[in-house]
Amino acid sequence: MSARGSHSHVGSNGKHKASASSSNFQLGQDHSSFLFVINELVVHNDDRFNVGDDWYNREPPREPRGFEREIPGTVMRYYNGQVTEAYEYRWFRGEFDESRHAWPRGSLYKYDSDGSLALTDDGNFQCADMYKESAVFSCNPFLPIAILVGDPLFDSSLARGPLLFQHPESQKGVSHAVHPDSCAGRGGAMCKFVAGASPSWMPSLVPKTYRHPHRPHTPPPSRGLSGELPIILGLMAFSEASSEGEEAARRIFLEERRWRHGKWHHSEAPKGYARSSQETPRGFLVTVFFDPENEAYSTEESLEAMEWKQVIVGESRR
Repeated sequence: MSARGSHSHVGSNGKHKASASSSNFQLGQDHSSFLFVINELVVHNDDRFNVGDDWYNREPPREPRGFEREIPGTVMRYYNGQVTEAYEYRWFRGEFDESRHAWPRGSLYKYDSDGSLALTDDGNFQCADMYKESAVFSCNPFLPIAILVGDPLFDSSLARGPLLFQHPESQKGVSHAVHPDSCAGRGGAMCKFVAGASPSWMPSLVPKTYRHPHRPHTPPPSRGLSGELPIILGLMAFSEASSEGEEAARRIFLEERRWRHGKWHHSEAPKGYARSSQETPRGFLVTVFFDPENEAYSTEESLEAMEWKQVIVGESRR
């Protein structure tokens, strides 16, 4: 596929005006929506790039050439509590640039029903606007989850750090999944453990390493998981092991519909983690986009409210 030349972001100019379809929403529906794609990142099995930290944990590569490639995922849409395939969109990224030692940025292109790239009135390619992106890695049992804020195939200067949790005073028992560079002040201090006791989504989404220590005080019952969307979607992607020729994220979100109506419908421990300190880190690039088909309710304000004021994964009492 060739996607060279100019491109224009669908519903760009940052305003995200109301679309004609917005008047059709029914009372009680979750109006918010977004597009997302989860691309598996294949790490080079090369000690030149797989340097460890001071405690001998293998870390994600610090430069783009430490990655062999990415495996693009199916573009999906979250709307009204359900995930469906966004057939009209595809992820595209150009070839490795030897002069930069990196890949170009990827984009989400819109396609017409005949399979051709959709164009604007002035002849540019139509692309969805990005909300945010992060790479989520499982390194080993001693460094369970690491976050790179941005696209590690494009940029070698990304902020990186461990998975952390904020415990918002306004949402007792709700855990906000964050990284060290998440916007401060949204939910109190950052901790290495979840906010509530006995969450139903542990260990199926979050390893038991992050359980509340019950000291110096007894925590409230867990009331759910929220926070950075790319982190939560990345944690979901680890619930299945990858296999040759099969896209784990497609099975998780579309075939088995494990995340629907604000609940995580899966109880087994993730199969996709790096199992030992001898394995190379396994990771996903998770990119979230505004939904051009729902411009009235797919805005920075609505997605921030979803992350920081609502609950993305509620409790499923067994």
